[in-house]
Amino acid sequence: MINYDIFAKFYDSVMGSKTKKVAKIKELIIKNNPKAKKFLELACGTGTILKLLPKKYELHGLDLSENMLAIAKQKLPRAKLYHQNMVSFKLPEKFDVVFCVSDSINHVLKFSDWKKIFANSYKHLNNSGIFIFDINTEQELKRLVAEEPWVQKFGKNYMVIEVTAEGNGIVNWNIKVFERQQKNKYRLLEENIKERSFPAEKIKNVLRKIYSGVKVYAVQKRLPRKFTKRLYFVCKK
Repeated sequence: MINYDIFAKFYDSVMGSKTKKVAKIKELIIKNNPKAKKFLELACGTGTILKLLPKKYELHGLDLSENMLAIAKQKLPRAKLYHQNMVSFKLPEKFDVVFCVSDSINHVLKFSDWKKIFANSYKHLNNSGIFIFDINTEQELKRLVAEEPWVQKFGKNYMVIEVTAEGNGIVNWNIKVFERQQKNKYRLLEENIKERSFPAEKIKNVLRKIYSGVKVYAVQKRLPRKFTKRLYFVCKK
């Protein structure tokens, strides 16, 4: 599982606003656990999503990347942050909401580890707590592989992303950042980030063996009706 240590310092500059994603998370919480107060984000990265949540919540986050957490700590002095793996994390507290978004779970390449995340999140929930996560669907990963590489300028720097298939359902995001050093001179930084998805029915079948209720919400974003780009799963203890 990649830890984003090279990409960390550029992450916020290139990923754009998270306000719509936070609005979606809040909508799902209000629908499924409106009295929730204590939150844990798995793979919290630089803490952007936690920072956008209302101040009335008690916030916790964990991530595998020390560089990402260092940035998060600057943004979130009131939050409790942990350097742990989202597959095997172990905390001495329980939460009303455990969530894992921005397709972070797709970076876990073995379905056996997805099962561990599902079970471990359940253990860390209070009674009636909810576990929320989203995924890039198999369709979406195939679509990204079929696209041409894209270039994005941010500040005086450039980023080039190419998504390729590696076989067995795994895709590789090759990210090249050309960081400007001085006029006409750039430093190349490169990172490979892998993702994998699994059929929605397979995921739901496992979740239903662990949680008392499972709801699935589709996000299509102007794509054809038959094409589902992203799914949100809401699982109730």
